[in-house]
Amino acid sequence: MREPLISAENLEYCEEDGNCLFAEVSFRLDWGQRGVLLAEPHRCANMLLKICATLFQPTNGSISLFGRSAEEADEKWLPHVRRRIGFVHRETSLISNMTIMDNISLGIQYHEELSREQAYDRVTDVLKQFELFEHRFLRPAELTFEQRRLAVYARELVKKPQLFLLEHPSLDLGQRVYSFLLEVFKTCSLEDGCGFLVASMIPAVVHSWGDWVMVLDQGRCRHFEASQFDPSKYRQSMRRRGASLSREWRNG
Repeated sequence: MREPLISAENLEYCEEDGNCLFAEVSFRLDWGQRGVLLAEPHRCANMLLKICATLFQPTNGSISLFGRSAEEADEKWLPHVRRRIGFVHRETSLISNMTIMDNISLGIQYHEELSREQAYDRVTDVLKQFELFEHRFLRPAELTFEQRRLAVYARELVKKPQLFLLEHPSLDLGQRVYSFLLEVFKTCSLEDGCGFLVASMIPAVVHSWGDWVMVLDQGRCRHFEASQFDPSKYRQSMRRRGASLSREWRNG
């Protein structure tokens, strides 16, 4: 039996000022599985994704990636495991002075020691799939916002990662582009066995992206199967909590 892509036990992360973003967070993401993370406030989800991407260490608890504890990571292991992860967050951008072709192919040229021509051949199909081939020699500033976001996702896909960590993939995308992106990643999950952990601010995405959902509320986590999760109840709960906090602030 294969080790899970991610196994987390009692994760905690506290900021330097002592503010604890979350505690006692435990979950397991298996191959081909898709998990959705909803958090209030959203920066809790953002930090959890960064911990899963090995960019930060938790304050307490343990996390393993591909069957190996991140605490035991060394300088040789980290670059290797990061190449197996496709990480796209809201601030992920392209290199402004490089063409789209070079932006997407640069990583595999470097990490897989491919020639420029070999890398170009490798990314051609992805460029066509994302309707970027005719724009391949343009720079990011010459593309629309949606085209730039698609190029960011294409850059991760050509790495052929086994784990995707995605922050709010529906952000500011039109319905056609968003639906296309969703189908691309569903195919990746079904055909290649990739796993996904998706952090979002929109509860409705759970039924599109997830097999399960983990809700972080005031630093604590609850788990649901996607089929048992009701987005409308989640929104009502957040509104009630927001109203309660507002009353506390007025009366404080």
